[in-house]
Amino acid sequence: MASKKKVVAVKGRWKPAASEAGVRVRMYRVGFGDFFLVSFLPDAGAPVHVVIDCGVFKGTSQTGDIQSIEAAVEHMAGETGGDIALIIMTHRHADHIAGFARCSATFKKMRVGAVWMPVWESEYEPTAVKFQAELTSTALGLRKHFAGLGAAASPEQDTARRYMENATGEFTGALSVAGGSNASALDLLKRGLGVTPEFYKAGDEPKIPAALVKAGLACQVLGPPPLKDLDLMKLMDLKKNVGQYLAMSGEGEEGEEVSTAPFGNQWIADVPDLAETETKEFFARNAFREWVPGKPWRDIDGKRADAARRKMEAVLSESQPIAALTAAKQLNAFLNNQSLVTLFTFKGKKLLFVGDAQAGNWEHWLFTTDKPDKAASGTMSAVAQEVLGSLNFYKVGHHGSSNATPRAAAEAMCTHGHHFVAMCSTENGVYGTEDPDDPTKGTEVPRIPLLAKLSEQAALVRSDQVAITVKMKKIAAAVKLPMPKASPGTRLVEGELWVDCFL
Repeated sequence: MASKKKVVAVKGRWKPAASEAGVRVRMYRVGFGDFFLVSFLPDAGAPVHVVIDCGVFKGTSQTGDIQSIEAAVEHMAGETGGDIALIIMTHRHADHIAGFARCSATFKKMRVGAVWMPVWESEYEPTAVKFQAELTSTALGLRKHFAGLGAAASPEQDTARRYMENATGEFTGALSVAGGSNASALDLLKRGLGVTPEFYKAGDEPKIPAALVKAGLACQVLGPPPLKDLDLMKLMDLKKNVGQYLAMSGEGEEGEEVSTAPFGNQWIADVPDLAETETKEFFARNAFREWVPGKPWRDIDGKRADAARRKMEAVLSESQPIAALTAAKQLNAFLNNQSLVTLFTFKGKKLLFVGDAQAGNWEHWLFTTDKPDKAASGTMSAVAQEVLGSLNFYKVGHHGSSNATPRAAAEAMCTHGHHFVAMCSTENGVYGTEDPDDPTKGTEVPRIPLLAKLSEQAALVRSDQVAITVKMKKIAAAVKLPMPKASPGTRLVEGELWVDCFL
């Protein structure tokens, strides 16, 4: 009688249920941020792992960091046995990369096969290098300026400062002890893991690590748009357009002075170069003559000119908080639109990860356009319709914000009775409406109408609906929601620090 062959358990391997292909998407609850572990089962052997982002941010409410990311990274390291085939960094916001800096010692011990980043992080693209340097300098200068205002800061300036903290990973006062600037995270990803990163844009053919290819994974890069297809003049002019909202004491990176004047150097008068009759007093009178109503120029003395100047400065001061917030949001959007967007295909299952991609990133591949179209009036490409209409999994963009999943995309996902799973890594109450009288002008995250639309056809789960345990301390769910019922071929399972989606 032949002896039975001994079955040896493989660490980390699970048994797929009926109609499942052997994919597990693990969404760790880290607060307001993204940290995903995506695992693929080959026909034999241990699962192959991909980490997509690892970050958290306090947000405008300062409640977004629930102090679980270190425990989540430690668990991930044990779950993977220290082997990660691929790390994907979608973009350089703290809520997507802070964990790499805060947990750098753990990541440095791991065996990493490859690192993917958006083309904007390439050190071989002069346009990207120059833009990112100016963006960082501007963000640091804005953050320092707003932090320096202290208790005098308006609510809008406080919000703008927190946007810049997300852009830089540099925090104010006691918050700085949280550790891990964005610069530290980028340095780890680019130089600290023993592999040279690959930088991708829409349409590039990615170099998929051999272990993932062998397991059966294919991948398309859908975003960000190529550098040449962006409004480069606007992007390269970023520092000038935002810097005007800084105070005179503002500084950029490493002590670099950031321009604070609303006009360029060509408009600055050098008094010694003026004609003899054009004294400093004469220039002062004429400089502010438009602000002295009903008086001929010759009747405007220095006292009235000074009063007019003070009036103008008061008007500008009143307008600056809103203008500064607008500028901070614009810089924030530029970073989000750099997001690396990937479409995985594994044994017939399709998974879309979009980072925090906003309108410009989406429009490029949805409508195959090189120019912004706020109305999204173009016809969606057949390829985009096919992709969105056949998804099995969607990582909800930008933590459920309304500015990151276009209406056209949501509608395309929810057509023809197609069912899929959507995961939204978010934290309730971290961002809210800035205009309580007009919710459409706010920044409600997650945007409930958007989640409701996706839930029409998706089994949608939020990270903050899951209670977790960190070092024997329970962190309650932030929202009371039942786990949605998944369609055949998918499962949703809660864990100690996470929720799993099996496909």
